[in-house]
Amino acid sequence: MIDQLRMRLAIAEAKKAEANGWVPLGVIIVKDNEVIASGTSHVSELLDSTAHGESWCMKKACQKLQSIDLSGCTLYSTLESCSMCLGCAGWTSLSRVVFGAYKEDIPECPYEIPDYHAEEHAKRFPHLTVQGGILREECKALMKNIKNWTLHQ
Repeated sequence: MIDQLRMRLAIAEAKKAEANGWVPLGVIIVKDNEVIASGTSHVSELLDSTAHGESWCMKKACQKLQSIDLSGCTLYSTLESCSMCLGCAGWTSLSRVVFGAYKEDIPECPYEIPDYHAEEHAKRFPHLTVQGGILREECKALMKNIKNWTLHQ
């Protein structure tokens, strides 16, 4: 139940992003029951291919905590984390990644290396637990107008 409540906060971030004309992706990071960072993708806005929502949010969380150690933190994302962001989660020692929609839920959009799934890839990081599909249909609906990572409305 708590994961669903927190995913709703990530969904709210995604809706803010969409209102700004950005990809409707939302991310929050929680530590000790407090949201310590929130954000969205800034790839198109900044012309920075590394400014994914998850990496952006991890950066903000590290700055807030004045540490690169995010152990004890949980990241909630409306979309399955890519391999780059999952690698960042491993490097920062995040404890959990929880996401809503799977990469297959993005219509007509190439995404990630073949056969990649965050839940499987996370097994490379013994301290990291990944769980997908939380409020999947709601998160999937956010991405219905995304094609080739641009917003079509």
